[in-house]
Amino acid sequence: MKRIVPSVENLPARVRVSAAIEKLADRERQVLALLLLERLTPLEAAGALRLSVRQVEASFALAVESIREESAAGRSWNSMRRAS
Repeated sequence: MKRIVPSVENLPARVRVSAAIEKLADRERQVLALLLLERLTPLEAAGALRLSVRQVEASFALAVESIREESAAGRSWNSMRRAS
């Protein structure tokens, strides 16, 4: 009997997003937590993490883009091109 492996697109969105968050660097996860869960401003998060506001904003943008790409049902041509 052939085993059927579920594809990524069949997983619930929250499972895909959770897996994508786990792959983030620690700093990116910390920035997400402070901005989205703790509801800090970028300035407050920067102070808490001893980073510049620009670093916080860049980490947040990178985290969101990484989650978007990783949790997508499949890799688009553009994301594959960027990875190479």
